[in-house]
Amino acid sequence: MHITPPITLVLLPGMDGTGDLFAPLVNALPSTVKTVIVRYPTEKIMSYGELTTYALAYIPKNSPYILLGESFSGPIAISLAAQADYQLKGLILACTFASNPRPLLSKLSFLVPAMPINKWLFPSACKVLMGKFYDNNVRSLLAATLSKVPPKTMRARLDSVINVDYSEKLKNIQAPILYLQARHDYLVPASAAKLIQQCAKNVELFTLEAPHLLLQVAAKEAALHIQTFIKKTL
Repeated sequence: MHITPPITLVLLPGMDGTGDLFAPLVNALPSTVKTVIVRYPTEKIMSYGELTTYALAYIPKNSPYILLGESFSGPIAISLAAQADYQLKGLILACTFASNPRPLLSKLSFLVPAMPINKWLFPSACKVLMGKFYDNNVRSLLAATLSKVPPKTMRARLDSVINVDYSEKLKNIQAPILYLQARHDYLVPASAAKLIQQCAKNVELFTLEAPHLLLQVAAKEAALHIQTFIKKTL
């Protein structure tokens, strides 16, 4: 009798890079889904290429897996998927992009080094990230998470977003792709998902009533879509 080996869901985090914000999603997934959370160094400044190499160490060896790239980590997940072997069974992209989702930011990139990133901006960040879906538990988790990441690291990652373009890599991905889009995302516009659909094969898109922090605010609904996608790959 053929026994299907268990599949691992590798989670690549948003701009904070800690992986702590995956807690609501992991809690919403059944215990049968094995998760591995990639956690980037907080103090070290690393490019998208360097972070991709770093994340490679988290990929299971000789066993099936699915990649999930959230927000900032979309390009990293795309790059890993483009060079993956047959053990990659699927790619999940959540509120993310293959290239700079806000091209206008390129003209303002010179301002990034001087951009104030501190606790005084946190209330505004909450409004942008959650909007009308404000949740006290998510707010507390976000505050605790961001307190671990130095402003210099956040600025460097924002600069990476401004300069990235991995759209060509999408053409090399053989595994099926699930894109989870937030209807009320104030950071990543719908055009980012459209570009991915244009460049990649076999992209399934679902739009959820959620803000940019989709995997946190709408964790249960996102988990259901992820479980369905996993079952399709088995």
